[in-house]
Amino acid sequence: MDFLNWFLSVVLHIGTPVFLLIYLPLSLLWKMVAWVFVRAFRKEEDLKGKVVLITGASSGIGEKLAYEYAKRGASMALVARRGKLLNTVAEAARGGGAPDVLVLPADISDADESKRVVMETTAHFGRLDHLVANAGICSGSPFEQITDITAFTKIMDVNFWGSIYPAYYALPHLKASRGKIIVNTSMAARIPVPNTSFYNASKAALMRFYETVRSEFGSDIQITILFPGYVESEMLKGKGLHNDGQVVLDKPGRYVEMGVPVGRAERLAKVVVDRACRGDEYVTWPSWYGPFHIVMSLAPEVVDFFHYLLG
Repeated sequence: MDFLNWFLSVVLHIGTPVFLLIYLPLSLLWKMVAWVFVRAFRKEEDLKGKVVLITGASSGIGEKLAYEYAKRGASMALVARRGKLLNTVAEAARGGGAPDVLVLPADISDADESKRVVMETTAHFGRLDHLVANAGICSGSPFEQITDITAFTKIMDVNFWGSIYPAYYALPHLKASRGKIIVNTSMAARIPVPNTSFYNASKAALMRFYETVRSEFGSDIQITILFPGYVESEMLKGKGLHNDGQVVLDKPGRYVEMGVPVGRAERLAKVVVDRACRGDEYVTWPSWYGPFHIVMSLAPEVVDFFHYLLG
C-alpha cells in the first residue's frame, strides 16, 4: 500500500502537468469555437409564459433581477422577509412587463417556510421554470473579535441552507420543465477576503454543493453559478452581522472605502439573465474579476500577500 501511494504520487505529479499542457490549448480552442457557435446559432430561452421564483427579492441584486425578468415577460414569485418592500418591488415588476407577480414573505432559512413558498408558487402558476437562489447575509468582523460565536450560525442558515431548501422542494417542478437554478455565490467563494470568514465559508460551501449536484442532475436541470464582485447592494453599504451577532448597518467594507469599482446591480441582472438563458454554467461579473480565479488556483500565496499589504 505504501508503494502504491508512492507510485501514484510520482505518476500524478509528473503526468498532470503533461496532461494540462496538451489539454488546455485544445480546451481553449474548443471554448472559443463554442462561444462563436452559441452566439451565432443558439437561441436564448424565451421567458414569455415562464415562471421564476426569486429569493432575497426585496432589494439589491434580487430586486434588479426581478425587473430584468419582468422586461422579458416572465411571471414570478418574489420571496424575502420584508413584505412591505416586496410589495413595492412587485408593483414595479408588474409595471415593467411581468404578467403576474406573487408576493411571498418568508424566511427561507426555515425548511418549512421554503417548502411553503415552492408549494404556493406552483399552486398559483402551475409550473416553475427558474429558481433564483439569491438571498444572503454578510458578516464583517475579524474572527477573534466575535463575542457571540453561536449567533454566526445564521450566516450558514441563510446563505447555504436558504439556497438549498427551496431547490430541494422545487426539484420535481424544475425537472418537469427542464428548468434552471441560478445561484448567487460570490467572488468570496473563491477569494478569501479578510474579516468575512463565515460569509466566505458559506459561499464556498454553496459553490461546491451546486457544482456537485450539477453532475447529478445532468441535462435535467441547468445550474448557473454566479460569482459577483463588488456590486450595489445593502451588503456593500455595510449591512451584516456585527461581532456580537446582531444585524446592523455599519459601514462599507475596506476595499470599497479604498475605491474599488462597484458594479451596477441593473447591469449585473441583465448579464445574469442573458447568460442563464444561454446556458452558461458560470458567470463572473464584473468580468475583470475573472483572472482572480486563476491566481487563486495557481498562486494563492499572491492573494494572501495582497491581503497582508492592505491589512
